[in-house]
Amino acid sequence: MSGVMPKAIPGPTFKMDNSLPCGCRIGRDDGTLKFRLWYCPPHAAAFEMLEALRLNLSALDELINNAPPRPYDLSQAMDAGMRARMAIRRATSGI
Repeated sequence: MSGVMPKAIPGPTFKMDNSLPCGCRIGRDDGTLKFRLWYCPPHAAAFEMLEALRLNLSALDELINNAPPRPYDLSQAMDAGMRARMAIRRATSGI
């Protein structure tokens, strides 16, 4: 299915120089007069959160794969890894 564009989900409509419902704002940049998107705090942090998920997933995988042979309960680490993979997949679908 390579080359297939993911289904677009329409977003909100907005008026110029007004905020979107999340707090992001679209307007003209004063210097260039080009349209620019100013992120709200959650969207600004989203890229860092995604990277943190990826790093934590690597650490969890290493922990699970290198656990000593004693009877340790790794179910929480495995659950956290599964949830991180799901969140990463959802956040990057179509990228």
